[in-house]
Amino acid sequence: MDVLASSRCTGAALRALLWAGSGRAIAAVLLASAVWASPTAAQDVRLGLRLGPTFGFLSDSAVPFSGDTPNLNANPRIDIHAGAYAIVPLTEHIALQPEVLYVRKGGHFSRPLAESYAVERYRLSYLEGAVLGRGETAGPGPLSLHAVVGLSLDAALDGRLRRALRTAADVREERIALAERGRLRRWGAGVVVGLGAGYPVGSGGRLALTLRYNPGLISAFEDATAPAKTSPGGAASQSRGSASFFPSGRSPLRHDVVTASLAYTFPVGPLF
Repeated sequence: MDVLASSRCTGAALRALLWAGSGRAIAAVLLASAVWASPTAAQDVRLGLRLGPTFGFLSDSAVPFSGDTPNLNANPRIDIHAGAYAIVPLTEHIALQPEVLYVRKGGHFSRPLAESYAVERYRLSYLEGAVLGRGETAGPGPLSLHAVVGLSLDAALDGRLRRALRTAADVREERIALAERGRLRRWGAGVVVGLGAGYPVGSGGRLALTLRYNPGLISAFEDATAPAKTSPGGAASQSRGSASFFPSGRSPLRHDVVTASLAYTFPVGPLF
């Protein structure tokens, strides 16, 4: 029993150190890449801005963009993302690409029945940091093609759930502040894979279109169920109808996100 308790404490300590040290680890990787990059590559360091729509799903299935709950429709939430990034060349075709983004994710669920229609709409906001490996090559004409792969870390900023149950007699609605009630997981992690194409503009600038897939690795919520059934202020009477259509026994919901971005990069001087 002592050995088991000790191993559990050690595992918890390692996880805490991992989260606490993630920012320092990213900074160390960036510093190392700057040192290892050749003087010629350092001249080609670029800064960029990204903006575009986000297509967010909440999934409880191993199959992307789908769910395991019978007769429940999972639909995308269309929202936005915006942020900045740097391209730090390591070789002629390989670079490190750290990013910081503001991104809104979420998803919609619906269940139509003979005499009612129930809906859940999630709007979840995050500050997202990512460290990506980037490979780039020349395309046809002046185009350049690139691919990215890496990991992302999310810090939750806000989370809102809106539920509605529509019947022939009336419409019952409730709004739940998930972050304020402690139901939204504060930290998340995901994988990033993407493709893009760039075109030169102006003096050293480059416009690019990118498409990415960013699946989450852990549940978006603190518990392994759907969020709270009752709204603040004693609105339980309004939630009983929708809660019966969305039972709390669902599998953990994780993010499945697709982003399409318009990006602009420009060259800067050497890091050192």
